[in-house]
Amino acid sequence: MKKELCTRQICFILIAFSAAGKLLMLPAQAAYFAENDLWVVLLISCALQTLAVWAAAYLSSKTNKTVFNLVTNNFGVVTSKITACFFALFFVAAAFIPIYEQKLFVHQIFYDTIPALIVFLPFFFLSVYSGGKGLNNAGRVADIVFFIFLAAFAAILIMSACEANAEWLLPVFSNPVKNIVKGVYSTLYNFVDGAVMLMFTGRFNYKKGDCAKITISYAVGALLVIAYALVFYSVFSTLSPDEYFAVSKTAIFFPALSVTGRVDFLAVYALEIAMLCSIILYIILAVECLRFVFGGRAKAFPLSFAVNGVLLALLIGFNDKYKGLQTFYGGALWYVFALFSILLPVAALALKRKNKKGEKK
Repeated sequence: MKKELCTRQICFILIAFSAAGKLLMLPAQAAYFAENDLWVVLLISCALQTLAVWAAAYLSSKTNKTVFNLVTNNFGVVTSKITACFFALFFVAAAFIPIYEQKLFVHQIFYDTIPALIVFLPFFFLSVYSGGKGLNNAGRVADIVFFIFLAAFAAILIMSACEANAEWLLPVFSNPVKNIVKGVYSTLYNFVDGAVMLMFTGRFNYKKGDCAKITISYAVGALLVIAYALVFYSVFSTLSPDEYFAVSKTAIFFPALSVTGRVDFLAVYALEIAMLCSIILYIILAVECLRFVFGGRAKAFPLSFAVNGVLLALLIGFNDKYKGLQTFYGGALWYVFALFSILLPVAALALKRKNKKGEKK
């Protein structure tokens, strides 16, 4: 049976989409808790996610069934549908805060003279369409966006590094352990990759060595985020916690820009494509979860319309309340993200995968 994705596309998603989604606000958030040790916060979080991604990839090597089918085989169809409902809600929650951040970003950086909601409204037209196209479309988009992301990221990193001062990263480990720990769980809502990979289980044809390829790909994307965070703090130092939307600011000190103008915005626009794709991926996964709940023949586009309608309603309802939402996600919801993106992918390895004849389920 033809699968929705291939290993190459999954690797591209885990590098480009995953890294792009963390460049906007995460560096400033990590700097707020750990200052020059922000990289330690990111390293711990990325290590936990790498473990979760490995667990989901290893599960894929042992079964050709999706995780919901495995839950059905172990606990029954009712439990699997309830599980799918919770995952759908989780991906909606995971998509909402970056959508809000993107609305603020697009308004402040690109169209600051037009009301933010009006500027960002076209995103939902794209999201409704893409959410109804499924994972096949996400994989094909990843084949293109991956190379756009690499080129744009390299340009931003090089321009930013030219004016960075690495001495501001010293002394290493100068912050209390409690600050590091708080930074890890308070920024955990930025890390959904273990849950994403768990949803990919059974949706691609696993070949020998794919687990290592997938895990290494995610680790590469994580290292890109950490590298950018180091450059970010080397540019702004103690001002870093206040520098939201850092990816659009770190390159402004590049000497050539005084002659050429803000050509770095071309790279920022390109990165924005990957950022939006990472959000739409969450919406696609929420729709896929709901399709399982309502049956495989459920139409994707009505479900995509419903999911996007909920997100738009939330965006309107919580307009101008970003600070409160950020506190809520980092304080009250961190354990939810820990459960779905770390614990459940690892726990899924305990699901029985073979029937009495020893065949893969």
